[in-house]
Amino acid sequence: MEQYVKYLRKSRFDRDYAELSVEDTLKRHEAILDKVAEDRGYYIAKTYYEVVSGESIAARPEIQKLLEEVSAGIYAGVLVVDLERLARGNGADQAYISQVFQYSSTKIVTPTKTYDPCNEFDEEYFEFGLFMSRREYKTINRRLIRGRDSSASEGKYINSIAPYGYERVKLPNEKGYTLEPHPEEAEHIKTIFKMFLNHAGTKIIANHLNDNNVPTRHGDLWTYSTISNIITNPIYMGKIRRGWSQQIKTIENGEVKKKIKRKKNLEDYKVFEGLHEALVTEEDFMLAQQIRLEKQPAARVKDEFELQNAFVGLLFCSECGKRIGRTTSSKSRDSRARLRCVNSRNCHNVSSDYDVVEKQIISALREWLKGYRIKIDTVGYANDIEALRNQNKKHTAELQKLNTQLENAYNLVEQGAYTLEVFKARQEKLNASVAEIKAKISENEITIARMEQSDNAKANLIPQTETLLASYDEMSNEERNALLKEILKKIVYKKEANGHIEIDLYPRLPKI
Repeated sequence: MEQYVKYLRKSRFDRDYAELSVEDTLKRHEAILDKVAEDRGYYIAKTYYEVVSGESIAARPEIQKLLEEVSAGIYAGVLVVDLERLARGNGADQAYISQVFQYSSTKIVTPTKTYDPCNEFDEEYFEFGLFMSRREYKTINRRLIRGRDSSASEGKYINSIAPYGYERVKLPNEKGYTLEPHPEEAEHIKTIFKMFLNHAGTKIIANHLNDNNVPTRHGDLWTYSTISNIITNPIYMGKIRRGWSQQIKTIENGEVKKKIKRKKNLEDYKVFEGLHEALVTEEDFMLAQQIRLEKQPAARVKDEFELQNAFVGLLFCSECGKRIGRTTSSKSRDSRARLRCVNSRNCHNVSSDYDVVEKQIISALREWLKGYRIKIDTVGYANDIEALRNQNKKHTAELQKLNTQLENAYNLVEQGAYTLEVFKARQEKLNASVAEIKAKISENEITIARMEQSDNAKANLIPQTETLLASYDEMSNEERNALLKEILKKIVYKKEANGHIEIDLYPRLPKI
């Protein structure tokens, strides 16, 4: 029995089902294809659901799997609601898809037409359909860009996510959105610009925010690049920027690589007057750009902006899971520093002297290193890797047998011992076995590569930890923090009322 497969994907530009979710759209499309299969008596062996966005083959994992099976000649045809579901990407993608279907003699079935790639007329029709689909995509994309340009020129905010410091709000009585200052985030934006105008560098500003447990939008740490992006964004002086980022495509080793190039100078992109409230004056924003371009040194920065906590972003409370932050009882640099849960009003975890906890963390790291040296010498994936390689040797031998059987089947057809129907059934069974074994070999190879990578990564933890322990006293807190984050995911702190402190380390052990 001939086997068919369904391929379902919602296009970004589906007009008929624009208000539906991806799942609902795919259900409607599947119902259409099920009706086609029922009317024509097709046996559906498998269904592929493409739920990720992306126009190229590389961005769609399901069509990659589909094309691999199609190239093996497993299916008689592929059912799609229209040609554009297969390829709306570039010319190279379209040419590749056309070749896969042609070489495997696999039909493409739509509700209105069946394309036979072995038929010269259908082949040309199919290629023309893909070309027109690509042309339509470009036309729609140009319209979308023009619409966004127009909205930006009116001062509307056209992105889906508001920048840090703002909230995205619907404009009353008209289409589009604008921004409103976020009560807390807006104040942090003002602090960032104030520090930068006082000649604090981006790294120092990031360290200051982290040291004071200022949250980011996503709960991760502040970085110098994040600060730099804020400093150069005219949104904060009440403007809307357009065309400040550009996608650049290059070909490396035969593959198309995409990179985003961002422009930081105002004269390099369009700027429109926004409808939203500014968080900094235009004068201050332009002064910040001048300071940035002149690259004035940060020597005039006050010591209070230097990183004071080597464990920022790493140390967490065992009771409530919140961060453990560094605090002092006064503004004096000589005051005693303590580590306390940022949720201390509601958390019963007891605070400790910074120096005491620091010593215990270093001691715990030394003990962990001793045990890890022993473990890595005895535990690894060497045996598992060898077992998988032996499996692949057996799989390769099985492939050779199957290929021999396939050749014999061809010979039996030529000799008249097999009818065409028997041959096709035998061929389908053998091709399915070949595809299955090839998949096993590929899966094993991937697992072997991951195991080898994991073993190498484990070994690298030892010299990193040794470097930290040997040079800890000579390092700055910034250097300590950077190296600790390469070694550890987090440190969990607990102190009981009797003064007993527990430190749990969570090393960055690689996973398969």
